[in-house]
Amino acid sequence: MSTPQEFNEIWQKGSYRNGSTAQRLAPFLKKYIPAGSVVNDYGSGTGRAERALLDFCGKINMVDFASAALEDEARMLIGERLTYTVCPLESLPADFPVADWGICINVLMVVEPEKLDAILSGMRRTCKNLIVEVYDWPDIRLGEDRTLIKGNASWWAERLSRYWPSVESVASPEHPRRYITICRT
Repeated sequence: MSTPQEFNEIWQKGSYRNGSTAQRLAPFLKKYIPAGSVVNDYGSGTGRAERALLDFCGKINMVDFASAALEDEARMLIGERLTYTVCPLESLPADFPVADWGICINVLMVVEPEKLDAILSGMRRTCKNLIVEVYDWPDIRLGEDRTLIKGNASWWAERLSRYWPSVESVASPEHPRRYITICRT
């Protein structure tokens, strides 16, 4: 089981801050998300992606359950165009904003499998279109494999197609075992 406390510890001691895939993917995301769109970032982590996308997006709503993840540079930008909610992804508030697009980068493979449907249902309720990236290799943090769902591109496309009518697998610009799925209404 992965708790907010465990992930807060991982953010503090587990090398998650060494890089930000979502930040690196910002140019890729801009190819799919129209300028000025409202975007929900599910599992926003450090907020580095928001810093890279805020000049392009109309508004970004971040949500993460590990409050220690958000870095000060992003925290200082919270305001009218950038919001931040701390809560589990399977329990998005009823009034969580509905966005044109959602992004969920390297998050869904670390959730507990029994919570995946609740998470995807909440995402579908709160965004029209979604870009997901996951990987299927073991991710050992603080001595424990955090990759709880090890599906390939086909597995994720099938799972996401239960919630979005149009699902497309796209090659990752970084690694062949990073699986990107574009979900559209």
